[in-house]
Amino acid sequence: MHQSLKVTTVLFIGAIAGLASLGTAANAQLYNPCPYTNDGDCDEPNGLGYCAWGTDTADCSNPNSNFGSGGGYGSSSAGGGSSGGGLMNPCPYTNDGDCDEPNGLGYCAWGTDTADCSNPNSNYGSGSGYSGHGGSTAGGGATTGGGAGGGAISTYYPWRTFTRQMGQFAAQPANSIPLSPNGGMYYQPGAYTVFTGIVRGGQIQNIQTFGISVMPDQRYLAAASSMGSLSFRTDASLIMYSPPAPGMAMIYGRNDDIQNDRAICILPSGWPMSQC
Repeated sequence: MHQSLKVTTVLFIGAIAGLASLGTAANAQLYNPCPYTNDGDCDEPNGLGYCAWGTDTADCSNPNSNFGSGGGYGSSSAGGGSSGGGLMNPCPYTNDGDCDEPNGLGYCAWGTDTADCSNPNSNYGSGSGYSGHGGSTAGGGATTGGGAGGGAISTYYPWRTFTRQMGQFAAQPANSIPLSPNGGMYYQPGAYTVFTGIVRGGQIQNIQTFGISVMPDQRYLAAASSMGSLSFRTDASLIMYSPPAPGMAMIYGRNDDIQNDRAICILPSGWPMSQC
């Protein structure tokens, strides 16, 4: 995403928001969810500053991303503006049974220890504790994660193969198909892991993983590319599909690889790939 385009978009949206809510704190204007994920720019406050903490984790956990004039890789002031340093990003203490984000032990930045911090049975130390994926706030009040009745995420999508035939869903919005999850009609908000790989001879090969954040009341497009990457974003074309149930989300799939059949699986963050 070209930075000048982001600036124009933010100024336009910001002007509208300002008319609707004069006097709102600047941090409240940060995008959540972030529309600029996986583009090589860190858009959280330690980077270009367009999006709320924990909403562009793939880019902001990559030291080679563009951080603009922000604090840069590893810096964070999430959780009410306490200054920087201290909170680790990426978090070195994932999947250890301790929530290390600010609502737990407080060692790591928001959105960097999602598996532990989305588990109500984790150790939260003297932090505010489990928030049902939606009670922790970052960057002045933007909510990270989501909420589905305060329980752990149970919705998931097992392996499905998409052929290389680009026109197979041409009559449907965004040339996509709904990835209706097991465990419910729609996805519970929160952190998930997407697994995608090439299908050859009935076997799934070259499997890669991507962390995503699913927000309530959103429709997302998950598109696998020939380079092995995953584009996960909201798409205006998806408005043609029926909206998800209130507080829930929906994901739609597409294979953009014209050379290979590809498979996709979506699991709650922390689940092993064997659950696919």
